[in-house]
Amino acid sequence: MRSLGIALWLGCLVAAARADAAATPAPAGVRWEDGRLSVRVVDAPLDRVLVEIAAATRAALRGEVEARSVTIDFTALPVADGLARLLGAESFMLTYAADGSLRTIDLLTRGVPVTPAPSVGTTSSPRPPLADEEEQAVVLQRPVAVAGPLAAAVGGDAAPIGLVLHVAVGERDPAARAAARDVALAAFARDPEVEAAYLSTLAPVDDVVLARILHGAAADPRGVEEWLAALAGHAPSAALRAKAAAVLAVLPR
Repeated sequence: MRSLGIALWLGCLVAAARADAAATPAPAGVRWEDGRLSVRVVDAPLDRVLVEIAAATRAALRGEVEARSVTIDFTALPVADGLARLLGAESFMLTYAADGSLRTIDLLTRGVPVTPAPSVGTTSSPRPPLADEEEQAVVLQRPVAVAGPLAAAVGGDAAPIGLVLHVAVGERDPAARAAARDVALAAFARDPEVEAAYLSTLAPVDDVVLARILHGAAADPRGVEEWLAALAGHAPSAALRAKAAAVLAVLPR
């Protein structure tokens, strides 16, 4: 299984592409309409495709990606599903603004640095005094030990906490989701910065909008309800318990 997300985890225009790719035509088959992503490219550099997606969605793009070409064709998918087709869902984190618009795409793999395009002047949503977006991305890459079905889901005996958070919501296997919930809650209790970074990805987003995003991105909607209930009952901080309870109350059934 290849999954992040969420945590939910977190505006840009296309600039000049990386200098070493200057001779390569930019992918022409990236389209963003009505909140849905369509991509149709043949043998296109993955980093260029990602830059085009960031430009189309007006999201900031950060991180590194494997140096390879991709051939892919899909139409009108949620952005998380489309990126999962390109990267594997564990390879990225999305952060949303209060109105539900995509704000940042953080790439969590190691590889070639993606040349980001300059951000556009968008109206920023309020941020809690917890962690800014760059801090969120760094903190949520802290490794945690995993075992059993969770290790099978992430493909190893350690994983970034951001990946574990995504498994807790997005994994189809209920045993892996349960193990991820336990590991994540233990990490929150052990490291308050991890909990604060995660809460910072959720707090700016309206409860109804966040419920819709989480429900739409989950492979099994039960995973969202299980995770929010676990947070509402057991998160160390009152702020995260309250946010989870509020979102759970408006979660589509």
